[in-house]
Amino acid sequence: MAEEPKPKRPKISRGDDDYVPGNITKIELCNFMTFNKLTCKPGSRLNLVIGPNGSGKSSLVCAIALGLGGEPQLLGRATSIGAYVKRGEESGYIKISLRGESKEEPITITRKIDTRNKSEWVFNGKAVGKKDIIEVIQRFNIQVNNLTQFLPQDRVCEFAKLTPVQLLEETEKAVGDPQLPIQHQALITKSQELKKFQRAVESNEGSLDQLKALNAELERDVERVRQREDLLAKAESMRKKLPWLKYDVKKAEYIELKNQEKDAKMKLDEAAKGLNELREPIERQKGERAKQEAALKKMNGLLDNNMKKRMQLSDNYNRLGVLIQGKYNEVEDLRRQEESRQQRISKAKEDLATAEAELANLPPYEPPKHKMEQLSARIMELEEAAKEIRFQKKEKEKHLSHHKGILRQCADRLREMENANNKRLQALKNSGAEKIFEAYHWVQEHRDKFNKEVYGPVLLEVNVANRFHADYLEGHVANYIWKAFITQDSEDRDLLVKNLRSFDVPVINHVRNEGGRREPFQETDEMRKLGISSRLDQVFEAPHAVKEVLIGQFGLDHSYIGSRETDEKADLVFRLGIMDVWTPENHYRWLRSRYGNHVSGNVESVDRSRLLLCNLDVKEIESVKLRQTELEETVCTIDGNLRALQTALRQKEDEAAELQREREEIVNIIQSEKKRRREMEHLVNQKRMKLKSIEREDDPDAAIAKLTDQVKELKIQRFQCAIEIKNLLTEAVAYRRSFAEANMCCIEHEAKIKEMESNAKQQEKFALQASVYFDECKNATEYCRQQLSVAKKHAESIAPITPELQQAFLGLALHASSVMESYFWNLLVLIRKYNLQMPTTVEDLEAAIQDTISEANSILFLNHNILEEYESRQRKIEELTNKQEMDEKELNIRLDEINALKGSWLPTLRSLVTRINETFSRNFQEMAVAGEVSLDEHDTDFDQYGILIKVKFRQTSQLQVLSAHHQSGGERSVSTILYLVSLQDLTNCPFRVVDEINQGMDPINERKMFQQLVRAASQPNTPQCFLLTPKLLPNLEYSDACSILTVMNGPWIEQPSKVWSGGENWGSISIPMGENRC
Repeated sequence: MAEEPKPKRPKISRGDDDYVPGNITKIELCNFMTFNKLTCKPGSRLNLVIGPNGSGKSSLVCAIALGLGGEPQLLGRATSIGAYVKRGEESGYIKISLRGESKEEPITITRKIDTRNKSEWVFNGKAVGKKDIIEVIQRFNIQVNNLTQFLPQDRVCEFAKLTPVQLLEETEKAVGDPQLPIQHQALITKSQELKKFQRAVESNEGSLDQLKALNAELERDVERVRQREDLLAKAESMRKKLPWLKYDVKKAEYIELKNQEKDAKMKLDEAAKGLNELREPIERQKGERAKQEAALKKMNGLLDNNMKKRMQLSDNYNRLGVLIQGKYNEVEDLRRQEESRQQRISKAKEDLATAEAELANLPPYEPPKHKMEQLSARIMELEEAAKEIRFQKKEKEKHLSHHKGILRQCADRLREMENANNKRLQALKNSGAEKIFEAYHWVQEHRDKFNKEVYGPVLLEVNVANRFHADYLEGHVANYIWKAFITQDSEDRDLLVKNLRSFDVPVINHVRNEGGRREPFQETDEMRKLGISSRLDQVFEAPHAVKEVLIGQFGLDHSYIGSRETDEKADLVFRLGIMDVWTPENHYRWLRSRYGNHVSGNVESVDRSRLLLCNLDVKEIESVKLRQTELEETVCTIDGNLRALQTALRQKEDEAAELQREREEIVNIIQSEKKRRREMEHLVNQKRMKLKSIEREDDPDAAIAKLTDQVKELKIQRFQCAIEIKNLLTEAVAYRRSFAEANMCCIEHEAKIKEMESNAKQQEKFALQASVYFDECKNATEYCRQQLSVAKKHAESIAPITPELQQAFLGLALHASSVMESYFWNLLVLIRKYNLQMPTTVEDLEAAIQDTISEANSILFLNHNILEEYESRQRKIEELTNKQEMDEKELNIRLDEINALKGSWLPTLRSLVTRINETFSRNFQEMAVAGEVSLDEHDTDFDQYGILIKVKFRQTSQLQVLSAHHQSGGERSVSTILYLVSLQDLTNCPFRVVDEINQGMDPINERKMFQQLVRAASQPNTPQCFLLTPKLLPNLEYSDACSILTVMNGPWIEQPSKVWSGGENWGSISIPMGENRC
């Protein structure tokens, strides 16, 4: 049974108002492109928008696209949103009303735009973002960027240029299942990835075959290499066994030495035990001897104390004897002193009499008071005069300091002016005078060689106070003059030309003209009315020669200065005979032709000054220099006066100092005489006091009696010391007898101890021999143990045993005596297990190693890295083999995915193209000869799939693919519109827009095309359609599904537009048109 055909698309449910959800019900524009204000209410089916070219039909298309979220680029016009605002306005808006899900739920979208390219979105009166608007548009499947739904005038040709691939993409987006373009893009992506994956699999397969072929060629050489490596491995195993065999020998030596050490230790312990048994009685005897020695020590201490007391008493006895003798000597001294005192009294009386006589004979001295008064008065006069001179000197110094400060200010001012000179010189250098500094310095250094004053550069000599005047003067004078030097003597000119030629600066020689005098500027009433206030030669200061050169060469006395008022009345200036005038903004010049005597004018804008901005007043420089010279002379004069005052002050001070010295000499003489008299009086007083002192000395008889009593007392003390010494001698004899008895006991104990120690020394000698033998055995054992440890480490470094292997043979070590022996036996068992065929002696094993190495070396081959290369390549082969298997599985999975997706996408697409082809062929037969739409398939090249439109307009021709090479423009337009009509019943979009698609069609095709559109619009499932055209053929057949929207524009259209704006008067037209509104 044949399969029933699928319905073209779900039936559109229209409301009572004949609109479907998403239809445009109203368009309102304000200040958009050509419109100030526009309100349009399109119909629910076919809307024919007609109007002359330039009236604004395409503006309506642009409003629909931009108002429904489109970007300016898709229209093919301006690229910025601000360009769509009507010229002369700042902002505008687009307001589009869409039919909602029901008539009671309208949707209004407003887009406000301005010339700053800013957009604001309003949805149902609420400001929202563009994202929210796009969601509403997508809900109704409105695609303003799809050429099959929205075809503006400027993109009609773009639609005709669509390739079959692009046409398929646009058709998938516009009609059929919304999943079609998604599935198509997924198939393109997956097929491209599949091709890349297939190429990678093929590349891996080729690499795998190449690696296998290379390894097959190397297998024989690899076998020989492996045989050699086996021999070397066997030799290496024997090498690993060799240190363990040596370790076994060392181990046997170590065990034997260990046993000898144990025997020596037993002998040493027996000798030590016998020595301890002999030392115990010796220690007891030494204890008794120590007690006797303590008693002796105590007795000896008593004897020492007795002796110390006797020595003290003996010393005291002798000291008392000495004191007694001293007292006797004092008595004799007192007797001799009495005789000497009488002699000293006589001598003192004689000295006193001599001093009194000398004092009495001293002559009196009278000081010169009158001379002292004269000297003091003269000194006062000189000090007053010096004080006056100092005051004058201080005042002069103040004046000097003040004038020096002013002089420094002048110097600073000149330096500032020199800095201004440097700024102007730098400005000249920047303007092109590269060596202006060198030229300027050369002129300054050689001024003494000039006959007359030389000026320059001119820029340094000119001073302009007003900024605007600086602009005028710099603009009027040629640029070269500013770097020129001006001389007033021909010889000076020749000297400058000769020396400044390398500096590239001009030299001008000015010759003074005594007869010629220029007329001064006189301002007339006419000039005042026109704003002319001065002349260019009056607005700057410069030396006479410089000014004359500037005026003479550039006619400054014929150039006038005006104001902004002069700009407004510039045409009247020429009437006053003024040919050149400057204003703040412009420079006006009039030139009179030498041939035709006609006048031409020229106006230029005023440029700002670049050189004269650093103002430099030449007169001020001269005045500052003159002031500096005057100040220097004043400073010199004041300095001379100061030196004169200093000389006078020094003379007064010297004279005063001389008088001061004379007065001091007189004072010194007076003081010397007074001092001499005081010294003589003091000497007399001393002699008197000495005499009285000698007379007041004590009586010697009383002193002698006192000394006799002291001698008696000392003799009694001496007798008592003698008695105490006798008693101490008796006690010392008793102590000495007890000490002798204790000492004999100690000697007896010492003899016994010596006898016992002699026996102990024999035993100690035997113990020492045992200890030495034990140490030798111990050292030998330790040395052997160290050698054994070294041998073990050497063996472990050559043949280490892993913990797993050691654990496997752990049971063999349970009977070992220590951890070291356990580890040794584990290693020995492992060596025996893996090397049973190896020799068991060191010599045989070394010979076997040498034979095995020689056998391995006898196997020769060219490439020493052949095994490494073979194994590396083998690993790569295994990796590539695994990868190849995984890639093949992945490839099959991807193929299955593509086939499954293709099985879902391709039948749907074929069915869609078949339905389009049926409608297109039927419609095309009515307008032309034949046409068909077919799907261009390319197996798995899904990016090459496309839709081919084939047409023929003549019976004799064949069907050809629609292109610009085979069809005319009208034929392409017919084919395009028929293709769009064919999509009508399949389209899920609420409306379609086509702008001026009938351009280029002949009347017959245009009429047929129109009938097709009218018939399609009358179908129940047809979406809303907008067809824009500047004209319609007469006598066309319309239906109730057609709405005609006429766009008229112009200065006289306002009144008629008010009459027709409501849409109620369309029914009065002779041709029935239904209730169309515009």
